[in-house]
Amino acid sequence: MMKIVFKHLFLSFWCAGVLIIPAGLRAQANPTSPERLLDNLFVLQHHKTARISSYDRKGGNFDFVRLAPGETKVLADIPGTGIIRRFYLGAFSLDRMRYRKVILRMYWGGQKDPCVEVPLGDFFGSGLGTLRYFHSIAMDVNPGWSRIDLDAMVSYFPMPFAKGARITLESDGGVKDFILWYHVEYEQLPDGKLPADAGRFHAQWRRVAKTPVREGLPKNSQLGADLKSNLTGDDNYVVLDATGHGSYVGLFLTVDNIARGWYGEGDDMIFIDDVKWPPAYPGTGHEEIFSSGACPDREFWGLYTGFYLIENLNGPWGGKNQMYHFYVNEPVNFEKSIRVTIEHGHNNNFENDYTSTAFWYQDEPHKTFPPMPAAKDRLPAWPADVATAIEKETDLRGQVAGILSMGDKIRLSKEDAAQWEQLDAARNKEFRELRFPDYIRDVSAMDTILAKYHLETPKRPQE
Repeated sequence: MMKIVFKHLFLSFWCAGVLIIPAGLRAQANPTSPERLLDNLFVLQHHKTARISSYDRKGGNFDFVRLAPGETKVLADIPGTGIIRRFYLGAFSLDRMRYRKVILRMYWGGQKDPCVEVPLGDFFGSGLGTLRYFHSIAMDVNPGWSRIDLDAMVSYFPMPFAKGARITLESDGGVKDFILWYHVEYEQLPDGKLPADAGRFHAQWRRVAKTPVREGLPKNSQLGADLKSNLTGDDNYVVLDATGHGSYVGLFLTVDNIARGWYGEGDDMIFIDDVKWPPAYPGTGHEEIFSSGACPDREFWGLYTGFYLIENLNGPWGGKNQMYHFYVNEPVNFEKSIRVTIEHGHNNNFENDYTSTAFWYQDEPHKTFPPMPAAKDRLPAWPADVATAIEKETDLRGQVAGILSMGDKIRLSKEDAAQWEQLDAARNKEFRELRFPDYIRDVSAMDTILAKYHLETPKRPQE
């Protein structure tokens, strides 16, 4: 009975993010038990550890790097053999869509083609600019100073390399004043000490802005296609199509449910090693992929799975929905190939916007990735008035002098600056909570403030 109580308490505290063992139970624990979570910490290691970061090389406090529009910057170029253990970053710009307008790439062993190619925010499940905080076994998104919308994103996926590692960031979306703080922490191993069967870490981004529905299907109907059979998976949304020997370990999925109603009758179907049918992993709906109850309309997150954004726009499940599943407890193994797919509605009868990031390990070489769309084609779909407000806000914020701004800017009066700060904090909260009428109202209030500082252009004399 005591063992059951201890296990219950352990899981409760671990899921809360804090491991606290009552003194009475701690005294009864077996110090030689191989199951204790932190026991490997006292085993002394002989390999070196190191960090690459954005620290100020001149010894000052400017511990960040700037990324200009059109620039590709190398964040880390590590020689030799090792394993990246933690990848942290905080990214700031006046542009809320910066997370989709900048591309993260990773290369192992001097490769020319990236093994990771994902918009920066989507790598951490945050591509919409509406960051939701969550804590999982593989990724964290944590709050920063809400006034300036500077939050943090962390990956704990181990990333092994035998002959060097390179991480780059490309700004192809015209983002101005992009500033980045980052850490890359890794173990250095002697050459040849990486296990021979160590797969390389991969991540791939995909999007279909309007999933197609075959003619004759009852479009955008939750149960209308129930009698229609899907015995191939050919029309499913494709999350990953890879060849080689490896393990599929994670997924971020965003469904912008334009059609409204419960879209999640779509099953996941994972096909292994070129087997056409039935899938090795036959699914039963979106709920089960992400370990929720039926048709979730409330947000949650956990160690392995979560629905961490559910907008419920104009009714349950309408609008933007974000979810994750990290298969680290039950990785999906494949010897020759893997094809990860999800129906968009039963038998693919929903027209919606699907975006995904897949994570997996495999041997090299890997299958060529689909081309990365241009920045404008990567942007989330917003209602027209919201899209206009986002562009307007970016322009207005760029005109005002701030802590992290560059160039000649308008300097507000003390009274206007105080109101501006209040509007900044309010808009950040409103956008994160998808309260768009309030957000649009406060962007308009910004415009009203700056109108006082805009001098009229002198009229040219008539010729």
